[in-house]
Amino acid sequence: MIKVNLVGVSRKKVKAGFKLRLPSSSTPIILILIVLGSAGFGYWWYTNLTGESARLDNEIQAALARKAQLDAVIKQDQIYEARKKTLENRVKIIEGLQRNHVSPVVALDVLSRAVDKTQYVWLSNLDQNNAILSMSGMGTSLLAIADFYSNLQATGYFKNIDVSNAQDSSGNFTFALKCEFSPPRSTAPGELPASVGGN
Repeated sequence: MIKVNLVGVSRKKVKAGFKLRLPSSSTPIILILIVLGSAGFGYWWYTNLTGESARLDNEIQAALARKAQLDAVIKQDQIYEARKKTLENRVKIIEGLQRNHVSPVVALDVLSRAVDKTQYVWLSNLDQNNAILSMSGMGTSLLAIADFYSNLQATGYFKNIDVSNAQDSSGNFTFALKCEFSPPRSTAPGELPASVGGN
């Protein structure tokens, strides 16, 4: 029998075995490398951000805990400041009361000595409002009232003496007098003064 080769090319024997064929173009390899590189970079970036986020969360928690401690200290300090101001106000009030304290016993004692040293002057009314004394009385003459005024000044306890009225009434002179009782600084509150000078 005659064999005719119609293909025109002689067949070569195919060797047994597996052979990997590489594509003729390198584009797919470059694309695969780009995808793998992008995936690797993305994973590294995500891991880095996750670690940074965890670190920042820890710092935030520590800062919040510190803030809570400082808030407690600030609140305690505000309480102490409020107490301090209250106590300072109380001390100022007490010092003011002690400074402005007018002992009625001392005021009446000094006033009675001034009246005793003045002849022919009598007091009919006396009012005290803190350190201000308002009094009214009668004298036999204007000279007696002037002596009473001088004796009040001589005590050193009466300041800003003001005789607001002096009139003739049935042969006698009535007067109204207002003054401020201010003990000298050398005299302690409640201490009786030395004898008052007069005429």
